[in-house]
Amino acid sequence: MLSMFGNISPATWFSLAMACATSLTALLLLTPVARAVGLVDTPNSRKLHEGAVPLIGGITIFISSIVYLLFFAPQVHDKILVLFATASLLFLSGLMDDFKPLSWRMRLVTQVFAAGSMIYFTDIKIESLGDLFGFGLIETGMLSVPLTILAVVGITNAFNLCDGIDGLAGSLALVAIAAIIAFQSSGGGNPDLDFLLAIGAATVPYLLFNIFGNQNRKVFLGDAGSLFIGYVICFTLIHQTQREDATIQPASALWVVAIPLVDTIGVMVRRVRKGQSPFQPDRNHLHHILMRAGFSPKGALVLLTGSASSLVLLGLAIEGSAPQWSFPAFFLVFIGYYWLLTHAWRVQRLLKH
Repeated sequence: MLSMFGNISPATWFSLAMACATSLTALLLLTPVARAVGLVDTPNSRKLHEGAVPLIGGITIFISSIVYLLFFAPQVHDKILVLFATASLLFLSGLMDDFKPLSWRMRLVTQVFAAGSMIYFTDIKIESLGDLFGFGLIETGMLSVPLTILAVVGITNAFNLCDGIDGLAGSLALVAIAAIIAFQSSGGGNPDLDFLLAIGAATVPYLLFNIFGNQNRKVFLGDAGSLFIGYVICFTLIHQTQREDATIQPASALWVVAIPLVDTIGVMVRRVRKGQSPFQPDRNHLHHILMRAGFSPKGALVLLTGSASSLVLLGLAIEGSAPQWSFPAFFLVFIGYYWLLTHAWRVQRLLKH
């Protein structure tokens, strides 16, 4: 898996260093600005951190993306420009939400419009689900556009909803980026994901400040960052699984975003079964369960990031030996997670002892 980085060109390494340096500089410059204008997250009944924390992690990643595109504009494919333009809509709506919460309807309309625009201008959509059960390809036909919009909205919000403890959304994003490259490389593809790599590099300084920063240096990703990153990762996955020379199977995309996906779907299904709105916030996500069981935030972060990485390795192993079992195996993982979610009290008691 590590060998996949051996083919990265010097120009790409330079772009990664530039993205990282830009993000770090923006973090240092914007922290006092965010405090001055009130772009901070304050503790409440659901947010148990200490003090007002600047919500600028996503802004620094977005700025790094702009710098990357300006510097490498001649080499950037038109589809990447459209991806960035439509992702910018989610970034802006997330930024507005960080200042003053928007209604879920407004956020949903923005996400559907952005995804629909991306499909219209690039024709990137889910046209095949692959061979999920070993009986042949499953084509989506007329459902390709609504299915793509549903997938984009779902995964984008999954990254947003998992941003509940320090470093989790950013760490899972880095796992997903590495996983996309690993799946593409294992299939014999030649990774051409410089823009995605640049976003990953820009995420590293934020993670360092978020996880290890003291009270004066700590920053949060914010909805602007989690929505932007989740959207870019999702459309990258769709493109890599649907292109004519695709080396990533559609079912493999599930392993790339396994933890955010199964956690969000599981929590929403449980809310509906209890007669609640699936969009009603609560503290029943996997990281909340682990913390109630006695894990520290960093302990839960390590466990969940390690679990996400292990699921990627499992997906790679299945894809390489028995790809027809990839989707059934993922479904079993989801069933196991849902059991854990519905029996959280038993899991918490077991872990405490």
